[in-house]
Amino acid sequence: MKKTRLMQGVMQGAAALIFGLAVSMSVEANLIGNVVETGGDNEATDTIPAKWTGQTFPVSVANEPVPGLVIGDSYTVGYFGNLAPSFVDRSHRYWDDTVSSPNLMIPAYLVGGEYIMTGNDNRDNNAAPTLYSLDVTLNQAAIVYMLIDNRLSDGDNLTPPTFGPTSMQWILDQGWAATANGLNRLSDPSRPDELAFDEGADSDTDQWYSIYKKAFGPGTLTLGQPDNAGRNMYGVVVTAIPEPSALTLLALGGLGVAAALRRRCR
Repeated sequence: MKKTRLMQGVMQGAAALIFGLAVSMSVEANLIGNVVETGGDNEATDTIPAKWTGQTFPVSVANEPVPGLVIGDSYTVGYFGNLAPSFVDRSHRYWDDTVSSPNLMIPAYLVGGEYIMTGNDNRDNNAAPTLYSLDVTLNQAAIVYMLIDNRLSDGDNLTPPTFGPTSMQWILDQGWAATANGLNRLSDPSRPDELAFDEGADSDTDQWYSIYKKAFGPGTLTLGQPDNAGRNMYGVVVTAIPEPSALTLLALGGLGVAAALRRRCR
């Protein structure tokens, strides 16, 4: 009888471990399933709909989205990180700022995430008939980060964006939260983390973006208009919600075995 209980405990522990590993391995290869752009510009030679990690599109303007490309080349959107191009219609990029003081690297939680390249020309499409929006379909639960030009509303690059009725009010309405890790020029956790922005890919920091986040389940979410004429369009990064580590799963399996051994010793 005691041996049977021991074996049951071992089997239960092993089952928990196998189930946990299966859950961990079931993560979708692609977090972003689809992006549908509504509104925005429609220029014959320079309008490319929003693209995302894994998507390939033809180059229609030389040196966009990265220097050195010529018309007829193709560009495939990679994962987010240092020197990731920001827009389909500019040679701007996000980068690890090693020039300013203090230096400010791209936050580690963004590095390796999937991301969306929008068109910077859409920064001023805030009303019908070209009112801009993005419908983003997620294949699984994820954390979505909004990267927003600090100059929103007040034109001040030294302070975070100011949201309001004519300045991306939907960020407030949808409940997006500022990141708060002190990863900004002031090392101040009361302000959003910041991201250096290099216009023209010439290795200097021209602007600063602030970072906001929100968790979403699988399905489609809608991102609204940018309200940022004369400045820069927003960016979007998507990362997986962390699954239990292999060590954690192993520990869960071990608990089942330990429980069985305790019963065995009674």
